[in-house]
Amino acid sequence: MLKQRLVTGFTVGLLFVGIVFFFPAWMHMFLLFAAFLLAQLEFADMVRDSGHRYEFLATTVLGSVFLGATALETPLVRDLMERFPWTPPPMPAGRIDFSALVLCVAPAVLLVLGVLRRKTERAMETFALSFAGFWYVAVLLSFLVRLAFEWKVYEDWHTNYTGRLMLLLFVVLVKSADIGGYTFGRLFGRHKLIPAISPGKTWEGLAGCYFFSLLAGFVMWYVFHAWFKEAFGQMRFPLVHALVLPVLLTTTGLFGDLAESLIKRSVGVKDSSSRFPGMGGILDILDSLLFSAPFMYAYVVWFF
Repeated sequence: MLKQRLVTGFTVGLLFVGIVFFFPAWMHMFLLFAAFLLAQLEFADMVRDSGHRYEFLATTVLGSVFLGATALETPLVRDLMERFPWTPPPMPAGRIDFSALVLCVAPAVLLVLGVLRRKTERAMETFALSFAGFWYVAVLLSFLVRLAFEWKVYEDWHTNYTGRLMLLLFVVLVKSADIGGYTFGRLFGRHKLIPAISPGKTWEGLAGCYFFSLLAGFVMWYVFHAWFKEAFGQMRFPLVHALVLPVLLTTTGLFGDLAESLIKRSVGVKDSSSRFPGMGGILDILDSLLFSAPFMYAYVVWFF
């Protein structure tokens, strides 16, 4: 189990770094869309296996349109679009963005589907679960799109590395917390955190989450302070960020992990799938990242 977990974790990490740093920006969207489709499929399977109906086609289409609209609204994509006269102009200030429109229309679409089926039995359950899947996967994942593409293009048309570095920083801090929790939990875990939701989590493991994430934050700060004079692409990365971000992301990541455990326990499964040996499914990998992404984006916009 541990060997499989290490091999899978190393392979997924290597794939992530390779795509983020050695492929063009459009490949980032390919990676995020692939993650979205797998996560949607897993969420739908869990809902259906528990005996409920799930609007898989509708939520997948709505989620794909929402992620695409989110990307089109980012500075990086807008900069690229402005260089081509045939592309539509960006939305004027004061108008609602297309992604916000999709977000508002999504529940209406799901309710209309229920009306067209002309069946009232468990219709609200279907609507609620389908909209929950749309929000849990597409809406939360869209903040990773914004984090990656929130940076303007250089004059020579090359995209700068700030978004890539922000993704790296985010994933390193959140996943370091996961690794710390797993390590401390196995070595020292004695006192259960919330056994009714996640039997394996302990207070000792929680301490490991904060310790490993703070250690990772300090290492990232030291590397950029010593080699790049605190520069993080186009941003500055002083020590205060290396102390605050790990605490923030570890806390939000913990609730993301527990939230996914709550979903899994409610439908009677241990893992969202078995696609990634030793780690479960894509939702088991993304759980802490999904809940932390909006907070990381807000922190970057407000404080970086």
